[in-house]
Amino acid sequence: MPWIKPAKQTEIREHEALKNMEQPMPLFNRLIANSPSLLEAFSPIQQAVKETFLTEIQRESLITFVSMRNGCDYCTKSHGQLLEELTDDEDILSKLSGFEEGYFDESLTRMLRYALKLTAKPVQVNKEDVLALKEIGLSETQIVEVNHVIAYTSYTNQISIGLGL
Repeated sequence: MPWIKPAKQTEIREHEALKNMEQPMPLFNRLIANSPSLLEAFSPIQQAVKETFLTEIQRESLITFVSMRNGCDYCTKSHGQLLEELTDDEDILSKLSGFEEGYFDESLTRMLRYALKLTAKPVQVNKEDVLALKEIGLSETQIVEVNHVIAYTSYTNQISIGLGL
């Protein structure tokens, strides 16, 4: 259970700016809903992550991998379960941990390599890392979207960890 009380569903439905959002609201969003203006600003970014060029499996692989790297048990568990269902692979988390061992196609492997560097040592990310993504055919727009998903996930991991999820 989180360290602060999540907003109640009834309170969320009463707030004008939040009443049109997905109901029932997930626990993570209910925590942010303690500050309705933050949730209102956060929601379009949350939706944008779902609307990138990435397939659902690629997106959930990146989110789960970054969550694992950041030590966010809540996000690793929730996104890991979804990824297991999407891939029908109970060993997907161990495969993500050993992604360099050839479990995934070159495109996902390079995105995971980029995610590893961006989460572990962001100051060491350089032009060659971006060029490695261009070499697999990603456009600059797609690279921005990969970067956004990774950075967004680190942000949400910090919210989850910091509020006790």
